[in-house]
Amino acid sequence: MEGPLILDRYRPLADLASGGFADVVLAYDTRMQRRVAIKRLPFPRDRAGRPVIPAGLSEARTAAMLNHPSIVTVYEWDTDANEAFLIMEHVDGVSLADLLDDGPLDLNEAATVVTTVAAALRFAHDNGVLHLDINPENVLVTRDGLIKVTDFGVASLSTSSGHQPILGGTLGYMPLEQLRDEEVDERADVWAFASLVFESLTAANPLASDTLEGAIFKANVIDPPVLTEFDPALPSELDDVLIAALSTHAEDRYPDVRTFVAEILPFLGDVEDGRESLADAVAAIIGDGEDGAHPAAGLGVWDRLVHLRPQATRLLGTAVGGWLAYAGLTALQLGYPATLAGAALAALAGALAPGLGALLGYAIFLLALALTGDWLLAAALGISGGALWWTAGRHSAGFVGALAAPVLGAVYVALAVPLLFGFMMRPLRAAGFAAYAAAVTLVASAASGARGPYAWVDPRWLLDPFGPRGVDGGVRDLLGDPAFAVVVAAWALAAAVTSLACAIASRLAAICGVALGALTLYGGYTAASLVSTAYGRSITWSQEALLPHLMASLILVVLVVAAGPPTRAEEE
Repeated sequence: MEGPLILDRYRPLADLASGGFADVVLAYDTRMQRRVAIKRLPFPRDRAGRPVIPAGLSEARTAAMLNHPSIVTVYEWDTDANEAFLIMEHVDGVSLADLLDDGPLDLNEAATVVTTVAAALRFAHDNGVLHLDINPENVLVTRDGLIKVTDFGVASLSTSSGHQPILGGTLGYMPLEQLRDEEVDERADVWAFASLVFESLTAANPLASDTLEGAIFKANVIDPPVLTEFDPALPSELDDVLIAALSTHAEDRYPDVRTFVAEILPFLGDVEDGRESLADAVAAIIGDGEDGAHPAAGLGVWDRLVHLRPQATRLLGTAVGGWLAYAGLTALQLGYPATLAGAALAALAGALAPGLGALLGYAIFLLALALTGDWLLAAALGISGGALWWTAGRHSAGFVGALAAPVLGAVYVALAVPLLFGFMMRPLRAAGFAAYAAAVTLVASAASGARGPYAWVDPRWLLDPFGPRGVDGGVRDLLGDPAFAVVVAAWALAAAVTSLACAIASRLAAICGVALGALTLYGGYTAASLVSTAYGRSITWSQEALLPHLMASLILVVLVVAAGPPTRAEEE
């Protein structure tokens, strides 16, 4: 299951559950490298169809963040414009509902469920949180027979979202006062807990109903069910306990979970034996194997390595900043100690803040370019580069990557740069960085002695950019050719086209985007050749000379895509 990252971080793996109010997705946390379960709760809409943030969002978030061994851990709660996301631990097991599909629990297993669910509810109530949706789907059983309760705060969120009260809980596990949307307290959870226990021991819920009206009728008119009428083999003492807990009126029930559990536990079985039995039952449903062998099983390389992106960016910033500063200071002939000190300063800045380090090295490089006679080119590159850095490059690896683009030109894959930017970035950002990378690469190619289509950079120029060049005329010819602007625009458009396709965040979409981007590049260079000829320029933008570079770049980018789908944000 490939799809857009959720919250720029979580790769969807599979759909776990779907309901009227929320969906649950199994996902991979690309930063922490673990599986998580994500509950997605869409916001209600107003009459114009616009999402409305629920008034109870803050309270629901607080309720969901309870920290207890018997409560499913919520790692994060976040929202976008349309929905809320609960990022929860992935429980390797099944729900109590799955177990009850195979029949009721025995007394030992029921004792384990009652003890653990009660501990979770007591902790929540002590912290001022009601669950309001205790049902078998929200009680999870792990491979080890451990019990965890999930969805604290979700029911209250659904009610505050403007949904009907029915969506604040589950029919058959809601007392009369909750069904009528009246004020509730701990005794509402006592009623739902008792209903859960009844179903655990009988695999039946006589209080269930398909409609809100039917549930109200059963809760208000029909007497609470008698457990032993469903299974005469169960201890008769349980009847009185459950009848009291399921009383229609809250004042007739046990005042809290602690009291209810103290009354019912003596008639249940052994907790430890129940845990072992539950573990066997879970294994019978999902098998004894490991859960996916590794949390990242089936993921691409980029999802597994995305947590290393900051370190990789710092390394690149160190190299680019240090190299540019060293080249510029060498040309200024300040002496070896000063040159090394300046290069080390730019490299250090690149390690701490890659964008800043690259800018510092670039500024030194442009200063040297201006002082050695090419001040107009230095000014043009400085103004455009400074604007790009200020608007998009301060906190992005894109600016550093654009300055490093000539290095790929030295190994015949410069045309991979716009496609790679499209793979990694959103359209506008990708287009901006690709355009600047094009300008830098074309100028570096011309300065190194290359000719059209300026897709190759002589590696010797990278080692000594201010050495004996004798090719200044090549740079002037390039900048005086209108085709230069056409090629820069082609790089930008190719990056944007690739990015739009990669927004789907699947390998197939990325391959299609790369193909379209490559066609855009070829078309751009073809247009450049026509423009150059029309204006009578001497530069030959040969498509034949371009094809080897384009093919080599395509091979590189296809290998990148094959390693994994792009780690892209879900929404603009």
